[in-house]
Amino acid sequence: MQEYSGAVPWVAIQEGFEFEGRKVYLGSRPRGIHKPTQMSRGVLSIKTNQPRMGRSTRYDDALSSDGYFSYAFQGVDPTSRDNICLREAFEDQAPLIYFYGISPAIYQILLPCYLTGWDPVRLHCTIAVGSPHEMALREPGPSAYRIDRRYSTIEAKVRLHQAEFRELVLSAYSRRCAISGLPIPGLLEAAHIIADRDERGHPEVTNGLCLSTLHHAAYDKNLLGIDADGIVHIPTAVLKQNDGPTLEKAIKAFDGARIHLPRHSDDRPNRDYLAERFDLFQRSNS
Repeated sequence: MQEYSGAVPWVAIQEGFEFEGRKVYLGSRPRGIHKPTQMSRGVLSIKTNQPRMGRSTRYDDALSSDGYFSYAFQGVDPTSRDNICLREAFEDQAPLIYFYGISPAIYQILLPCYLTGWDPVRLHCTIAVGSPHEMALREPGPSAYRIDRRYSTIEAKVRLHQAEFRELVLSAYSRRCAISGLPIPGLLEAAHIIADRDERGHPEVTNGLCLSTLHHAAYDKNLLGIDADGIVHIPTAVLKQNDGPTLEKAIKAFDGARIHLPRHSDDRPNRDYLAERFDLFQRSNS
């Protein structure tokens, strides 16, 4: 799985690894709570699937009052095998892997995670994200050196929303740059139309464009604009420059071109957002 950055497909996770001549599986496709046969207590991993098919971002993982993830028990019996395994992981404070689904069959890996609560009445447990260095500590260190798991968990949730947004946008645009058509996922990014610092800048597919790293940077710096009709505009000052093939073919050549839109109309960029962002582009280049 080292070849993947961030989001990892289930086909890579399910391969597992060899340990002392035996196959160890990291997770289970049908079950959210996984304890391999090699373990006597606790769990190795838990899994949250994308809860619904569709193209809107999910917000079912909002921070609880204590700042952690909330994870539902398997079924309604707290004494079932899976839920007892969760209780053992809580009692032992053993690290586990959290496979968090950001789209169907695509997961973000959170590691190490720890159960900070096991509630047989509410049928859920709470999960905190720790630091990789924490697994090397046999005993908790002085309070000055303890990991702030709440802070680590909040950071993890920010990364998850960013990963979800990227996956939604790249999927909507068939993993091709909307301007150049570049099909290399490692060079593609999800660009916000309305910036995420704006209260309207939600990580939703209609507020996103799939752009190559070059065109994303140019778009953010207003060296490239896209109007409400999806027409690309390059500033006059840039068009007047003469340089090598990168400027000529990767930037200037797209002046007046129309972006490639998602196949599904519900995924297409918000025209009002495009118009507002294009107005900023024009003012920046006036």
